[in-house]
Amino acid sequence: MSRHVFFCCTLVIALILVSAETTFGWGGPTHSALTKKTFDDPVVSPLLGGIDQSTIENYIGEPPDPWQDGQWPNVEGRAYIPGIASPNGLDWDSLGETTRLKYMMHNVADVCVPIGHSPACYNPGGYSHTVNEAILEAQVSTWTSYPSVAGTCNYTHNRNGHSFSFTGTFNEIIDTYYDAIRDNMTWFKSTKHFWGHYPEDNSDAGWNGTKLALMLQRAAIVDYMLAKEHIEMEPYKYPQGSAGGNISFDYSDSYDPDCVCWFSNGTYSHVHGIHPQGIQYFLFDFDGDVPSGGDWEYTSYDDVTNYSVNDLIAMGLPTNQWTKFYVAACDNEGNWYSVEDYMYLSTGGAPEPASLSLLAVGALALIRRRR
Repeated sequence: MSRHVFFCCTLVIALILVSAETTFGWGGPTHSALTKKTFDDPVVSPLLGGIDQSTIENYIGEPPDPWQDGQWPNVEGRAYIPGIASPNGLDWDSLGETTRLKYMMHNVADVCVPIGHSPACYNPGGYSHTVNEAILEAQVSTWTSYPSVAGTCNYTHNRNGHSFSFTGTFNEIIDTYYDAIRDNMTWFKSTKHFWGHYPEDNSDAGWNGTKLALMLQRAAIVDYMLAKEHIEMEPYKYPQGSAGGNISFDYSDSYDPDCVCWFSNGTYSHVHGIHPQGIQYFLFDFDGDVPSGGDWEYTSYDDVTNYSVNDLIAMGLPTNQWTKFYVAACDNEGNWYSVEDYMYLSTGGAPEPASLSLLAVGALALIRRRR
């Protein structure tokens, strides 16, 4: 082989390797652009107070290899939220807030690369060719504009017209995203991502993947930020009951902030009461001794709990007066939050209405514990 031929071959290989390395995972500039667009979303931006947005938006590096392994299981399992175990054993809790968000936003965008990291590649078809992927990502990195998802949670594939609505809880959005990728897997895989081959398909694949990335990033960052807030309880329900009957404890208005339902217009609302992705159960301390190290007497897996008044009286609770007790809600991440409330166990008539007013203006003691 002549020196010139060897030089040319070496140059071509070097260019391919450099291209693959610098543009891998959408490329740094694209990751930065996607993060900034997500952070500017009108639904997301109100939740970002107190975090260093510019540092995260300007991050164009690649997370260390271990933090990019198993990206889809980590996104699907919400491993980036403190207190949740990572499927591949990575200790996300050890990362600082800024670093965690850098890696999180990078991973969420990565799994939306249609021909590379997405769930579509977790199939017999295998992982797509690195160079092919790098070419797509290099093209995406040159864009001056990106798809807009503000005000909508609907996705329609540019080429085949398949439509998906990203509505419901975060888990349901994850499922919808998975179905959207799987439904278009053949189209993504059959596209030839080499120079000069089907440039329109190449562009469409990148555009669709980018739109999916923005939708998933928005849902993920909202989920992350809301998971930092404590459970919202509804105190002062003033449950009342008479001897021989039941007393009803109704805390169905309580909710776990990160348990939300997304709507097709791009907004969301909190899901109240017991939910698989929110509040799991309620704890009751009827004799009010939890603050001094006592036990919770009763666990309820219902929004409304009926309890025998006679059983409470048999526990030694006083009658014909307002008695303080504590109720706590526990969520799917192992956090719990409690408030004090008052109940009235009657052996005769109903309490005086004035008693309720006095309690309502009293100080509310809160007990908060997060893992």
